[in-house]
Amino acid sequence: MKKKENSLIESYVFNLLKTSSNILFPIITFTYSARILGVDGIGKINFSKSIITYFTMIAMLGMNYYGTREGAKLRDNRDKFSRFAQEMLCINGCTTVISYMLLIITVFAIPKIRCYENLILINSMAIPLQGMGMEWLYQALEEYRYIAVRSVLFQIIALVALFWFVQDAQDVLPYAVITLFASSGSYVINFVNAQKYIRFRFHTHMEIRKHLKPLLWLFAIAVSIELYTVLDTTMLGFLKGDTAVGLYTAAIKVERMVNTLITSIGVVLIPRLSYYIGQGEYQKSGELIHKAYNYVFMLSVPAAIGLFLLSDDIILFFSGSQFESAGLTMRIMTPIVILIPFSVATNQQTLVPMKKEKLIIISTLAGAGTNFTFNMLLIPPYAENGAAAATVLAETVVAVISMINAGRFFDMKHIFRLIWQYWAAAAVIPVVVWLIRRISMHYVLRMALAVIVSSVLYFLLLLCKGNPYVRESAAIIGRKILYRKGKVDR
Repeated sequence: MKKKENSLIESYVFNLLKTSSNILFPIITFTYSARILGVDGIGKINFSKSIITYFTMIAMLGMNYYGTREGAKLRDNRDKFSRFAQEMLCINGCTTVISYMLLIITVFAIPKIRCYENLILINSMAIPLQGMGMEWLYQALEEYRYIAVRSVLFQIIALVALFWFVQDAQDVLPYAVITLFASSGSYVINFVNAQKYIRFRFHTHMEIRKHLKPLLWLFAIAVSIELYTVLDTTMLGFLKGDTAVGLYTAAIKVERMVNTLITSIGVVLIPRLSYYIGQGEYQKSGELIHKAYNYVFMLSVPAAIGLFLLSDDIILFFSGSQFESAGLTMRIMTPIVILIPFSVATNQQTLVPMKKEKLIIISTLAGAGTNFTFNMLLIPPYAENGAAAATVLAETVVAVISMINAGRFFDMKHIFRLIWQYWAAAAVIPVVVWLIRRISMHYVLRMALAVIVSSVLYFLLLLCKGNPYVRESAAIIGRKILYRKGKVDR
């Protein structure tokens, strides 16, 4: 099965379309549902989702990263790729059964969780669907066009259903069903469509054992990551209740969506990096890694500054006046907009393709320990603000250790060589925000104008400074425009 070499730009554009839909859909649904369901309703939903996250993680066993990495190496051989896919499905079937058994025991053993049994039952359907969806297969094949179109279609259907079925504060269960359909419903289509790429044949001698060790390493990474990214919501639910979870969700929602947009750059690099490393093309892989870091810095630095300055307006716009006090929580958490994409670029997008999982576990376990410790200390007196501070501390620990680990293989000074340009150009953002706030206008218009003007000035300053990555992006966009007008060849 000879896989054509899609351009990374094309892959990124379609992955960006998918990521943008994954951002736009939660923005619309959260903006609507926060006003309908209120703080407590949002808290109930997100607490139950945080519980299910742990069991989904058990069922997947690190399969998304492992499947993408190893599948990319086998994609040119349909027989080997098919056999590998069926071995992954077999392992996932076993882990899904184990996951459900543990979930049932947990629900019956912990009274606090049993209070959410209906929401947990609905959200638990994501456990088998995610494994059946084999998202890693399409990422290994770099089929980002298919992933993007499918995701957008299901989210449009879910959006219509949301406005139809969620009408008042009692519609928590319909909301849970609709969000499950939007995030996991398309996995059924994935499974059916997979027959285009793999042959489903019964094999009596599957090589399951050889996959278990690397999967368990990646599972250990997934566990440590989830412990400090979901643990805050779970601990808030246990220690402070639904209201604190609802406020925290409002605060972190936009920042996590911005992180998703930024880190989408690296998702398209994983299969290509794995392919280059597998072929011994280390120069090409090094160039991709440097490019990934610079795009991360280019986007995350201005995003963090903008979110800090506009946090109150953003909370009011996305969540409504009920969530007003979450503005401070959001400001506390803005450093994660820089820290998380940096850690993802270092760990999942660089060290995973290099099979350096042990180093990743060191940083993520340190982050998990930091998060748990400071959650215990800060949540009781400071609730959602304490959880926000604990998250920032945990992400800082992960980023620092990740940087030290990466320094063993790459020249980190070279990677940080241009970061001063991004901070210098971003200095224009506070000035723009201050000037626009002096103009009397509706807060939504004020916020939109601040984002547009700041973004234009920021990238113009980088372009004038001769930043190579901005110039490359501008040249690609220019060629695309001229091509559509028929003035240049592709």
